[in-house]
This record gives sequence, structure tokens and C-alpha cells, in this order.
Amino acid sequence: MIKIKNSLVLRELLISRYHPSLIELILWVLQRYDGIVITSGYRDGDKGVHGTESCRGIDIRSWGLKKKDGSDTNAGVLCTEINTTWKYDPKRPDKLCAVHHNSGSGLHVHLQVHKNTTMNGAQDK
Repeated sequence: MIKIKNSLVLRELLISRYHPSLIELILWVLQRYDGIVITSGYRDGDKGVHGTESCRGIDIRSWGLKKKDGSDTNAGVLCTEINTTWKYDPKRPDKLCAVHHNSGSGLHVHLQVHKNTTMNGAQDK
């Protein structure tokens, strides 16, 4: 199950298209983790991945995460697993698909993709 923080975030999720790689990343996370709460999606006027068309960024709550086996986990474990499996842009290995940070709106996990995002070293697009 996936939860959405509030009706404002639900609107953010419904107002824009999402990049296919971001959708695949989110579905991949949902197969492995419970307790996922989306806290932000598309943001009109945002200069980063949250404002692109198709949207390439989404935020999730960094606490309350559980692995599918029921064990508690943390945002650091989630980010490591994502970044080990997904490559934001193979040409820029310093960029990550998952970042646990506080960009001014509180601590959260920021998920992002690029047009060249690959999974498990798949061929570049």
C-alpha cells in the first residue's frame, strides 16, 4: 500500500505526467518496502526535477519504513539499496537516484531520475 501525505500532495500527483523511469523506480521501491508515504510530487514552477514535464522527482517520508519481511529499516538503507541498483545517469556517476536530505522542508527521501536513468547497469537509452 502507498499513502499520500494530504490532498495538496494528491493534487500534485494528479496534475502532471510522470517520467516512465520514475514510475518504474517507485514501483520497484513498493515491491520491497512498506510504509511509503509520498510527501511531494510535481511542483509547478519548480526549477528542478519536481517541475519538469514529465515530472522526474518525488519525495517520500523518511521514517516508518519497513521491509516486506516486516523488519524495520531506515532511509539510509533504502537509499543505499536504490543507488546500488539504479544509476541516475551513467555519464555522471556522482548523481544519485535517492538522497536522504533536508532541503528546507524537513528530512525526507528525494527520488529522482534522468532521461538516461538505468537499472542494474542496463544499456544506456
